[in-house]
Amino acid sequence: MIIHAPVPVFRLAIVIPALDEVEALPETLASLRRQESGPPFEVVLADGGSRDGTVPRFKELTRDWPSCGRMARVVACPRPGRAEQMNAGARAAAGEVLVFLHADTHLPPGATLAVLRALADPAVVGGGFRHSYSEPGVLLRIISSWATARSLLSGIHYGDQAIVARRSVFEAIGGFPCEPLFEDLEFSRRLRARGRVVTLPLAVSTSARRLRRGGVARTAARFAWFKLRHALGVQSSRLKARYPDVR
Repeated sequence: MIIHAPVPVFRLAIVIPALDEVEALPETLASLRRQESGPPFEVVLADGGSRDGTVPRFKELTRDWPSCGRMARVVACPRPGRAEQMNAGARAAAGEVLVFLHADTHLPPGATLAVLRALADPAVVGGGFRHSYSEPGVLLRIISSWATARSLLSGIHYGDQAIVARRSVFEAIGGFPCEPLFEDLEFSRRLRARGRVVTLPLAVSTSARRLRRGGVARTAARFAWFKLRHALGVQSSRLKARYPDVR
């Protein structure tokens, strides 16, 4: 008589959209490995067609995860696009709570436990983390402080803050809008309209590579200008053509 081990049911699923992230991914996965005191979770890599070995590297680094009560899988997306990739990853995941983590963003120790504690309150529909950059710099610290303050005051979280959502609410609002830009902003607004959102007391650490490539002050100013134009009704497809897409 063959007895099959039950398939674990994970309350928490972490979705990582990726495209050619073989260099950034190891430290991000290391931050997940450091979630020692937290609950079991699954990780879904939603790959947009990487050609640099991202998928094999992910499989290599997560090969022993089942022995730790965790699961890792890859979802191959037909075309790149962060919104579509995150939606595909969410569909493949089984968790009741979803965390959307950029491939160059690291969760702090205790993050997964903090997420589930926050959502133990049935009124909470989701939220995100406080913001910090991995690299040093006065201007980067100012930008991070502003991002955190904005989230605390407005309930709006961007993708590099590891957006959190209940699956039921995620599905009810249709996931991330399939727009080429600011899909995280639009999703965060829809999430906020569904109930209480929280900014967790822990800070994620995200790469400033996008800012550094074009110059921190100059690129930050461009982002602010894009956001203003978006708020005034300019289509995302028009803005995307001038957006520095550094993942």
